[in-house]
Amino acid sequence: MSDSTDVIVVGAGAIGASVAYHLSLAGARVTVLEKEPRPALHQSGRNSGVVHAGYNLKPGTRKAEFCVEGSRRLRAWCLERRVPLEQGGILVVAVDEDEIPTLEELQRRSDANRVEARIVDAEEIRRIEPHAAGVAALHAPEGASFDSEAFVRSLLDEADSRGSAVQYGVRVAAVVDGGGVARVRTNAGVLEAAVAVNCAGLQADRVAGGVASDVRVIPFRGFYAELVPEREHLVRSHVYRAPDLTYPFLGVHASRRTDGRVLLGPGAMLAPGRESYGLFGVNGADLAGTLAWPGFRALFRDPRFRRLAIREVRKNFRLVDIWKEAAELLPELRPEDLARSFAGNRAQLIRRDGSLVDDFLVRETENCVHVLNAVSPGLTGSLPFGEWVAGLAMKRLESARA
Repeated sequence: MSDSTDVIVVGAGAIGASVAYHLSLAGARVTVLEKEPRPALHQSGRNSGVVHAGYNLKPGTRKAEFCVEGSRRLRAWCLERRVPLEQGGILVVAVDEDEIPTLEELQRRSDANRVEARIVDAEEIRRIEPHAAGVAALHAPEGASFDSEAFVRSLLDEADSRGSAVQYGVRVAAVVDGGGVARVRTNAGVLEAAVAVNCAGLQADRVAGGVASDVRVIPFRGFYAELVPEREHLVRSHVYRAPDLTYPFLGVHASRRTDGRVLLGPGAMLAPGRESYGLFGVNGADLAGTLAWPGFRALFRDPRFRRLAIREVRKNFRLVDIWKEAAELLPELRPEDLARSFAGNRAQLIRRDGSLVDDFLVRETENCVHVLNAVSPGLTGSLPFGEWVAGLAMKRLESARA
């Protein structure tokens, strides 16, 4: 492969596709390896399709920077390439006075991140979302919905038009430096290139091996319900509850997709496997690895996290628990308005001490770049994030050519 490829990218999700596209723009010969038969079958395709605005992210973090820039670039990309996009804004609702300080903190973060947002009163909530209710809300008009799978395909198409290639059905076990080249161990043998970029998402820490020995991907299952068709009119765009900023889970929210469906959720329970999307599809090795990780046990000793975990588990099993939370935002909602939809797994990186890695995390070796954490809103930030990672890879490629 080294004769025809400069850079191997592992993973054809949003980050891998963006890296491949930006590398191809820079003139590199790129091959993307994807174990599935088509792109975006995991985190990049199993999500609510929200274009986040960046109002809730800590100022000064790389995640905030890439989300805000990525939101604007993503919306422009979709419009230029006819990827389905609907921009109706996001409304973050305080259902009582106790949640007003959270809105004020979100407004502070919005201002620091240069995100268009403002706090509105109960009357304006009704104007923006006629069926929503609360004492106040933060309105972020740049929030939107898009077809994430179509977006990833468009990135790969653009990369393909510049000479890149995607090989499907190739499972990567590890990416390592070896003898001045990157060695990629796969089910098809060992492949070599000047540089390799690990964008394996839910499997990124395993592919990285010892480079990621101090962190572990812990999968959290996000289950969605959806409104029955005759009740989809209850939501125009996106309605969120004022979040608990202690943890990176945003609670139950209502989101209208570009296909007109309205999702409610997600829950965020521990997944029985990294790629197990059913409640009972247990992957024994994955689950054992999660339970054995010292960071997971440390996290579970926190009583606040245990209470959160119990609440989230209920939402994955019982629609009525999703309804109870959603009805605080949408008082007209009835239990029979909800139907079961789909689930996606979030790759949450956790350190040995139990702390959550809350920002993008990339580590480099001589010939490899490992994207270890591209947690939400990584999809929204995928264009600038992928461009930045591609820049890191190009520096290694130029060194290898010298």
